[in-house]
Amino acid sequence: MTLSVVVVSYNVREFVKQCLTSLNRACFDGSVETILVDNNSYDGTVEMVRRRFPQVRVIENSENRGFAAAANQGIAASGGAMVLLLNPDTILEEQTLQVLVDYLHEHPDVGCVGPKILNSDGSLQQACKRSFPRPWVALTRLLGLARLFPKSLLFGQYNLTYLDPDQTHAVDAVSGSCMCITRRVIEEVGPMDEAFFLFGEDLDYCYRIHQAGYKVVYHPATQIVHYKGESVKIAPFDNLRVFYEAMVTFSHKYDSLSGGVITRAFIRLGIALRAWLAYIRSSLATFSSLIIDALVIGAAFFAMICVRFLPDPHFRTREMLVLYAPVVAVYAVLWLGIGGLFQIYGRYVLSYSRALIASLVGFLVIATLTYLYREVAYSRIVLVSASALVAGLLPGWRLVVHLRRITHRMGDSYRAHRPSIFSRRAVILGAGAEGQRIASLLLRRPDTGIDLLGFVDDGSTTPSGENDLLLPYLGRTGELRDLADRHRIREVIVTGESFTNQRLMALLEQTRDLPFLFRIVPHEDEVMLGKANVEYIGDLPFVSVEATLYQRFHLLSKRLFDILASGLLLLPLLLLMPFLLLVCGLERHITWTVDGGQVRVRLLRKGGEGIRRLPLLWYIFKGDLSFVGGEIVSADKPDPRLLFKPGMTGLAQLRRVGDEPEVARSCDHYYLQHQSLTFDLEILLKALFRI
Repeated sequence: MTLSVVVVSYNVREFVKQCLTSLNRACFDGSVETILVDNNSYDGTVEMVRRRFPQVRVIENSENRGFAAAANQGIAASGGAMVLLLNPDTILEEQTLQVLVDYLHEHPDVGCVGPKILNSDGSLQQACKRSFPRPWVALTRLLGLARLFPKSLLFGQYNLTYLDPDQTHAVDAVSGSCMCITRRVIEEVGPMDEAFFLFGEDLDYCYRIHQAGYKVVYHPATQIVHYKGESVKIAPFDNLRVFYEAMVTFSHKYDSLSGGVITRAFIRLGIALRAWLAYIRSSLATFSSLIIDALVIGAAFFAMICVRFLPDPHFRTREMLVLYAPVVAVYAVLWLGIGGLFQIYGRYVLSYSRALIASLVGFLVIATLTYLYREVAYSRIVLVSASALVAGLLPGWRLVVHLRRITHRMGDSYRAHRPSIFSRRAVILGAGAEGQRIASLLLRRPDTGIDLLGFVDDGSTTPSGENDLLLPYLGRTGELRDLADRHRIREVIVTGESFTNQRLMALLEQTRDLPFLFRIVPHEDEVMLGKANVEYIGDLPFVSVEATLYQRFHLLSKRLFDILASGLLLLPLLLLMPFLLLVCGLERHITWTVDGGQVRVRLLRKGGEGIRRLPLLWYIFKGDLSFVGGEIVSADKPDPRLLFKPGMTGLAQLRRVGDEPEVARSCDHYYLQHQSLTFDLEILLKALFRI
C-alpha cells in the first residue's frame, strides 16, 4: 500500500529539512510518496529540497495560494490509498506513519485520525483535539473560562481539556498540522474549501467528514513535535486577523452550528478591538507627541497668565484660569492642527525644524484671529510671550530626545539600548553587499533614531541563505504593502545598487497612499531622484525621495486653491453660460481619473481649446478635476494610470507630449515630487500665456 504525504511550505527551509529527514527515518510497511507544494518561498526551500531530497516531488507555485489550495494541489497529484497532510514545521516519530495508517485500516468507520502533538518544550499542544466553535464553546474561550477551568466538562470544551490526553477519543476535529485521511473519504467529501486561505480549513474539513457519516479520532499512541506557527511568523500579513476572518467564514458557512449572527458579532467585535489596540500601539509616537505638545501649549499660556496678572492685587488665580481656559483650548487646537499639516504628528514626529515653523505659523494665525475676533483677544502680551515660549518648547523637547539618543553611544550601556516609541521603523530594500554594509553601519550607531526591522528584496541580490543576513529577510518587494501593515514600517531605505530610478518611481507610485518616507543611500558620484535634501545619518548620506503632492499640507492647499479660484471664476461664467450654450453647444466626454476610475465631463462643442474647457471649472469646484493635474484622456483610449487627478493644464500638457506615454509619465513623476502652490501658479501662468 502507498501512503501519500503532502507537505505545504512557505519560507521555512530549515524546518522542511528536519521534517523530510524525519520522514526518511519513518518505519512503514508500504511505500511512501512525498509531495512538497511550495507557496512561492524566497528562502531557497525548493532548491534545497531538490538537492537534498531528490525523491520528493516538488510542486512550485508562482504565488502564495494559501494552505487549502496548495493542499488540494498535492492531494490531486497524489496516488496513495491514504493521504497524510503534514505541516513543514513538524518532526515525526519513527512509527507515526504506521500507527496512523494501521488505525484507519482497523476502523473503517473513521475517516480521519490525528496524533498527539507536542510543542517544542514537550508540553501538549492543545489544538490537537478540539470542538467546533459553537456559541457556548466560543464564549467560554473568549471569557477565559476554558483556561480557568480546563478540567470542567462545562467550560473545557474548546480544546477538550477535560479529556485524558493519553487516551484515544472521538472528537470534533484534529489539527491540520498532521491529519491522516483515507482516499475513500477524500473522494466522498471533496477537496478542501479554498475560501479558507490559512486557518480554519482543517476545522471545515473535519466537519464535512462528520457530515459524510465518518468519525474523526484523536489517537495518542504516537506523537509528533510541531513548531507551531513558523510559516506565519514571516508571512506578509496579519495572521491573527486571518484567523479571525477564517472563523467568520466558518460561521457564515455553518449558521445552524455556530449560532450565526451572534457568533459573527462576537468575532467581529474581537477583530475591531484588536485593530483598535494595534492602531493605538502603532500610533504611540503620534499620540505621545500630541499630548506633550498640548501640555506644552497649555502650560506656556497659563504660566504667562500668572506672570502677567500676578502683580495685580485683584488677581484670583482660579477665576483667571477659568476665564482663559476656553481661549487657550482654541489656541491649542489651532496650533496642533497646524502641526498636523506640517506632519509633525506623522512621519516627522521628531523634526524640530518643522515644529519651529509650525509654531511660528500658528502664532501668525492666532494673532490674526485675535485682531479679527475680540472674543479670543484677552491679552496680546500673554499671547506674544506664551507664543515665544511655545516656539522654544515645541522644537526644544524634540531636540532633547535627539540629544538623549546621542548620549546613549557614550558608554557601554548603549549596546542594550532598545528603540524608543519615537524610533522610525525602517526596512532596507536590497539585501546584497551594499544593503549589508548599510545595515552594519546603522546597527553600530544607536543614535540614528532608526529601528531596523530587516531586508526586503525580490531575490536578485539576496545571499544564498538567510543565515548570511545581518537582519531578518522579511519578504519580496511586491509584498511591501502587506509588510508595511504587519510591521508598521515608516521608512524605506533604498540601496543604490538594487533599484533603478524607474523601479523606484514605480514603487513610489504603488505605495503612494502609505505613510512612507523613502531614503536612498546613493553610490559615490551617482545622481539620484528627488529634491536636494541630503541628511547624514550614521556617516551615510540619505537622499529623501518624497511624493510631495500626497502630503496633507499640499493636498489641502491645492484643494482650497481649486475651490476658491474655480468658485470666483464660475460667478461670471454663469452669466455667460446661456450665450455660450446657444452659440457653441455642449458635448459629453468620459475621461480617465486616478486608480482606473472614470469621470463624466462636458465641454463646449466649438471654440478654441481654452474656451471649450470653460465648463470644466464646475468639475474642478466639485473635486473631480484640478486646475493643474494629469492629462485629460478619453475613456476610449487605454488607461494612462494617472497618479493624480486630471487637470485643465499640467506639465505634460505644457510639454505637449501627445502620444508619448513615457514622457508624460516622467512629467507626472516630476510634478509628484515637486508640487507646491507656487509651482501650480507657475504652470497656470505659462498655460495662460500659451492661450
